[in-house]
Amino acid sequence: MRTLVCVLALTCLAPPALARTDDGFEANYRSEASGSIEIGQIAFSDLVRTKADSFGEAELARLSDYLRDDLERALINADWHGVAARETVLTVTIVDVVPNRPTMQQIQNVEGAHYSAHADGGAELNAELHGADGTLIGSFSYRWFNPGSGEGDSYGVWTDTRIAFGRFAASLADSLGVAPMPRS
Repeated sequence: MRTLVCVLALTCLAPPALARTDDGFEANYRSEASGSIEIGQIAFSDLVRTKADSFGEAELARLSDYLRDDLERALINADWHGVAARETVLTVTIVDVVPNRPTMQQIQNVEGAHYSAHADGGAELNAELHGADGTLIGSFSYRWFNPGSGEGDSYGVWTDTRIAFGRFAASLADSLGVAPMPRS
């Protein structure tokens, strides 16, 4: 019994700086976010920029919009977005993406590419949360590539990538805990 009490006491006294879940999400906090989280720049790694030459520059804007929408929805639902009390800024880098099907540009430019082709897609993301004074509050990483999406007849070009974006956004919002703003 004393061992259990000691273990519980140590667990409660040492707040985890690093939180990793089984779904590929990792959060590392240096402090707590103190106010509304605004979504800053969504950037692309050199790898994704290189891939954009193949699947089309317009796809980067589409991916950025998908991710921004998912983040806004998750942060609003958790009461972390939209009230600029003491603003913090989330910047995200899309490290890698794999489409489930060829994009229109790939179909036009790659001989033999056809929309019926299918791959297991997904995404890898990194993000940082900075306070109003620029200090790093937390960093986040997420990686998910569907290992078994099969033939995916109902899959679009970015189905698995959008699933990864949604899971990342939800995990990030969950990792923030209770928002310091009143719920309406």
